[in-house]
Amino acid sequence: MQFQTILIALAALVLVNTSHAAGVAIEPGEWEMESTMTMTMMPQPQSTTTVECIEDDYLNPETFNMDKDSPCAITDVTFKGKTASWKINCPTEGGPVMEGQWEITSGGDTLTGKGTMSTEFSGQKMGFNMTWEGKRIGDCK
Repeated sequence: MQFQTILIALAALVLVNTSHAAGVAIEPGEWEMESTMTMTMMPQPQSTTTVECIEDDYLNPETFNMDKDSPCAITDVTFKGKTASWKINCPTEGGPVMEGQWEITSGGDTLTGKGTMSTEFSGQKMGFNMTWEGKRIGDCK
């Protein structure tokens, strides 16, 4: 399903290696991320846990590019203390653009975040809400 592909890509946002530009500071290393998604077309929330090596010490939404062939447009990025927020518009294959808002807050060795994406297709509104929590679990292997 297209929404699941988009969800996986959006969940990866917090795990993408970024440049050392201004952003939300994190401690590099191995990270465990737990995300929970509620979707208009699914009766139960879906949870996923991933482990990823993050080598850089900043997360910056302006450098995210989930799909080189159909990149999402990141706009209205703001940084307030340890929190970054932004708007995102993503094309879908053969469908309408999905629009959303995302936010990440860093505790250095912890991350929390939330986001929402929505679109309208054939007169029906579809979308999902997602929250996640991450923690540094050690050095990269």
